[in-house]
Amino acid sequence: MLVHFPIALTLVGIVLELVRVLFCKTDAKLPSGELLLYMAAATAVFALLSGFLFTSTFSGKPLEVRNTHMLLAVLSTVALSLASLFYLLYRFGKQKKSIFSTIGLTFYVIAAILMGAAGYMGGSLVYSYMIGL
Repeated sequence: MLVHFPIALTLVGIVLELVRVLFCKTDAKLPSGELLLYMAAATAVFALLSGFLFTSTFSGKPLEVRNTHMLLAVLSTVALSLASLFYLLYRFGKQKKSIFSTIGLTFYVIAAILMGAAGYMGGSLVYSYMIGL
């Protein structure tokens, strides 16, 4: 299932990135948490597109849950994209400004929270309303 890849990549990636930031003294060339961020951002775009293209119509409470799910999915994809942009600016910019890394990490944390909430709402659609079964 395509939609599950960004969730797993984001949540594992943020844990690895926070461990690197909190416990590692040196800045690795390409830490695994950062690599997972790039992969999560790319797969989130495809998951978002598949949600827009292949989701059927709903009414009532499932429609409200779906709309919340889609909003959280869009926001988490934007946050992942912005985190990726700031990490790339830090890695490949002419000046290594730590502010880029800090902003990137902030967006990464926000994306992980939004992604977790979007996943929860998606699970509610499946298990509370039997959508997609």
